[in-house]
Amino acid sequence: MGRKKIAIQKIENPTSCHVAYTKRKECIVKKAKELSILCEANVGIIMFKPSGHLTTFATNGRVEDIFLRFVDMPIYLREGSLNNEEFLSKKLKQIKHEGQMLEKIAL
Repeated sequence: MGRKKIAIQKIENPTSCHVAYTKRKECIVKKAKELSILCEANVGIIMFKPSGHLTTFATNGRVEDIFLRFVDMPIYLREGSLNNEEFLSKKLKQIKHEGQMLEKIAL
């Protein structure tokens, strides 16, 4: 017997919402731990319950340290690989434009 598929939509019943949040939170943290062990990845998670309660998880040290590491990265490294191409394309156009402007000024 398989699991019943549910529609992904807001759960209106507060009790059901709390139960779903608790179960899924545990699963997310478990998967983060597994990913950290299998791939030696640094994983940081921040979650807020609908009531506002904060849950954090960090594989090594503090979650703040992991997020500071992310914030300190250059923007082009934060994006996915497709966005890297887009970033580089925009940067190349910007450099070409600046070069043209410098040539006009030099004349």
